[in-house]
Amino acid sequence: MEYKGQNHQGKSFKGQDLQNADFSGSDLRGADFSGALLRTADFTNTKTGLRIPAYILIFVFSLIISLLSGYIAMLTGSTNQFLINHTDGNLRLAGYITTGLFILFVLLSLWKGGTFTLKIVFPVILLVLVLGAILRLTGVATGVGPFQSALALCLLVLMFFVGTVARASAGALSSNIIFLFVAMGGAMFGKSIGGGIGTVVMALACAVISKRALKGAKGFELLKTISLTVSTYFGTSFRLADLTNADFSNSTVINTDFTDSKMEGVNWKNAVKVNTLNDT
Repeated sequence: MEYKGQNHQGKSFKGQDLQNADFSGSDLRGADFSGALLRTADFTNTKTGLRIPAYILIFVFSLIISLLSGYIAMLTGSTNQFLINHTDGNLRLAGYITTGLFILFVLLSLWKGGTFTLKIVFPVILLVLVLGAILRLTGVATGVGPFQSALALCLLVLMFFVGTVARASAGALSSNIIFLFVAMGGAMFGKSIGGGIGTVVMALACAVISKRALKGAKGFELLKTISLTVSTYFGTSFRLADLTNADFSNSTVINTDFTDSKMEGVNWKNAVKVNTLNDT
């Protein structure tokens, strides 16, 4: 069978004996080589990664989450601004507390990373909800503001993952477009400075965190692993494959999963590797 210079997008070679096979110059995006025997196979000048449909699916999903996150951030910012500007001292205090918790959470997330974020998000959300319950039970306020803040924190964490997956899958440009939609999600519905600030903070925080995670910054390992696992799931798979002495020179290897594969003697000369999983 002829493999050289062909379009093998989405094809399955799972478990096949392909020793010495020549895939040079082929498009292998979305192809499945899981468990295949690929000793001394020629993958020079090949391209791996996501197929266009998978790219579009991830991008559209990210946009939807981004718009929702931006809208909730706008509601949170507007509500907190209302509380802070209120004549009632108790309401002003509630506004300052929820705003302070939100800012503290973002700063700690930027400093400590995704793993730390997951550890503190639930206690912080619980504090915000308790504050809302107190306001409601005492009759001081409806408690809607703290509830919106808690929801915004949940969506902020979700945006950390969605944004990093988008950057891992679609690249920095598409990721920046998604973060722009975070701001648009608030701007389209927002009518106050507070709402705009909320969306800008969320967008900037997500952009910085996704960038740091994919660069392998300390504390962001969990976020990076989850994001690469999702993005490579839709890409090219060499899971459990035997790639001993395979040649990937001059290839473009993107969103590709090499988990538990044998890679002794693999030639990576002049290869471009971006957002791959377990390729060492």
